[in-house]
Formats: sequence, C-alpha cells, structure tokens
Amino acid sequence: MPKKFLIANLSVVGALLICFLTITIVLSVNNFAALPIDSAIARWAYDVRGSAGGATYWFFRIITEFGYTYFAIAIVVIMGIIWRFRSKTWFFGGTILISWILQNIIKLIIMRPRPDENMWWMIESSSSFPSGHSITVACIFVLLAYFVLISPKLKPWFKYTLCSIFGCIVILVGISRIILGVHYFTDVLAGIFFGSLIAVLGLLLYNVYLDRINKKTLYQKQKDSRQIV
Repeated sequence: MPKKFLIANLSVVGALLICFLTITIVLSVNNFAALPIDSAIARWAYDVRGSAGGATYWFFRIITEFGYTYFAIAIVVIMGIIWRFRSKTWFFGGTILISWILQNIIKLIIMRPRPDENMWWMIESSSSFPSGHSITVACIFVLLAYFVLISPKLKPWFKYTLCSIFGCIVILVGISRIILGVHYFTDVLAGIFFGSLIAVLGLLLYNVYLDRINKKTLYQKQKDSRQIV
C-alpha cells in the first residue's frame, strides 16, 4: 500500500472521528437536549414542509427509505452480483453490517430522546442520536464512491456524475429525517460523520488485505520461477 494513500486515509479517519466526537461532547455537556441550531433548523423544516400527506411528505418519505436495512441488503446483493461475490463484496457488506451494529450500540448507550412526537410524520421506536439512516447511507455511498472512482472501466465524467448523485442522496436522506420530524440536525450530521468514518476504515482494511494478497502472489510467482530455473 502506498505510504501517501495510508497517510491520507488515516488523516480522513482522524478528521471524521474528531468531528463526531466534538458533536457528541457538545451534546453531552448539554445533556443531549436540543441545541439552538437544532431548534432553529427544526422550526425552519416544520415551516416549509407543508401538511402531512402532501408532495413534500411523499418526496421525503420515499427518500428516507434509502436509509433502511432492507435497502442496504438489496445494495449488497446487487453489488455482489456485479462483483461476482468476490472479496470486495464481503468487505462491502461487512463494513455496512459493522456500521449497523455500532449505531445501535451507540443509540442504546446515549438514549437521546427524539424531537417532539407531535411533529413526527412517521413512527420510530429507537433513540435519536446518532441518525441510523444517515450512518447507513453515508457508509454505503462512500464505499460505492470509492469503487466507482477506482474503476478503470468508467469514464471520468461518469464517475463524477455518479459520485455527485451519491452525495445528493446522502444529503437528502439526512434532510428527510429532519423534515419528517424524527431527528435533530446534530443527529443527522453526527450520523454522516460516523457512517463515513466506518466506510473509510473499511476501505483501509480492504486495501491492507489486497496488499497482503498481492505480496503473497508475487512471492509465490518468484518462488515458482526459481524452481523452474
């Protein structure tokens, strides 16, 4: 693995971890109550969303489905078929699974109450921090963006278009959680940071694995060539 790649990945991991921990610490000091920015953005969301059952409701109700477990499973299966269930499929699915496990552990530990139930446009049963939907979509689409960017078969314009779409989906899912009244802004932001963090760590481990496989293959070829001579 190139040293620059390792340093860049560790730098991103460090930055994402600091962002997530900063939000967590600030909220803990405030007993995980709504921060002023949470309240301000919630008021804005409730003002612009209109009435339940309208166009805004259905748009964000559909968008928010991208963050559910069944969508993650479907994506893993689809990518597994495309990748013929090679090693990257298992790293892809395993990383998403780990993000799901960790998000539920954090939710159980922190137990932040959700926003006012009277403002909900859907029913949720788990605690609020961090947003599980935001973690899931961030993890999925950061992973997909990486594999798209390193693909030698795709043209640059198509790669950047796909990655832009991925980024928009992550943002829209985050917004949907606020519009639907089931999350605070800080829940969503922390979720995006944490999901991205797990994705980058997964990619780092995947590249370590590839590096070992490549070294092992090279060693075997050298060994075979010496035996032939």
